[in-house]
Amino acid sequence: MKGNSFFIWKGLLLWSNHFYGIAASLLTIETTMLILNQLPSFFLVAFIYIGTLVYYTYAYFNETSTGLYNERSKWYQSNKGYLKIRQIFLILLCISIGVFKLQLIEIFILLSIGLKLILCIALVIILLYYYAHKIFKRGNLRKKGLLKSMSIAWVWVVVCFILPIVIQSQGKYNFSAHYALPHLLQLYLFILILAILFDIKDINRDNDENIKTLVAKYGIKPIMYTFIFPLVLVYLWVSFFLLFRLHKSFVYFLTPLLISFLIVMVGYLVQKRKTIHENILLIDGLILIKALLGILLLLFAGK
Repeated sequence: MKGNSFFIWKGLLLWSNHFYGIAASLLTIETTMLILNQLPSFFLVAFIYIGTLVYYTYAYFNETSTGLYNERSKWYQSNKGYLKIRQIFLILLCISIGVFKLQLIEIFILLSIGLKLILCIALVIILLYYYAHKIFKRGNLRKKGLLKSMSIAWVWVVVCFILPIVIQSQGKYNFSAHYALPHLLQLYLFILILAILFDIKDINRDNDENIKTLVAKYGIKPIMYTFIFPLVLVYLWVSFFLLFRLHKSFVYFLTPLLISFLIVMVGYLVQKRKTIHENILLIDGLILIKALLGILLLLFAGK
């Protein structure tokens, strides 16, 4: 009975991708509070949440009966009918919110050419991630190692940093002001580190399908020394730069310091974890911790 309840809990929160929706929503809230000094609108958070739900559901939607590699895959097979209906409903809801509540078309028209290009590139990356192999023989981003992780990190930064600022400010925010770019780089490095660690969850399937992620190509321990540790140091350097340039209290450096420590700890812990839900909670859970700490710091210590 207890095991069955746990299976249901994992399905509702993890396999259904509400976990990712919550993570993206919290990053959106942190971003608007940090950069615009205001809470995002309900419809903005809902748009990001639903869009994340739709995209990550599609990522595992085409699992076949011959590819049941883990519990998540089995859950998708068991709930395929429900997920099809949910996808249609959520896509229509997301489009409705974007067009009628957030006026995305009007905002996009008003944006500079540079911002339009950034958003379009992110959209192209999203499409190429699953459809490039149908256009180019060797164009599958999922098999490009570091490029895959960099692409995932860029999409997360666009969706949870650039897009919320653009929408919340009605396209009027100047990204060259208030050290927005260093904050963007800080978030990009954080997500890039996690994106590399993300692949640990699917290392067995990636090896079977010849998808050469960094983890599948080099192994877990080597990437810790070659990629994770150096990126963590750069992340800390950018964080310290922001602290110094903005003349803030050292308490603002404690969050990236704690996050860096947790990244290293998680990097070692996941080497001993075999179940996918443990890896999701450990690795992806760092997004929730980072966003929550940032929100609390902004609430109680000010911008």
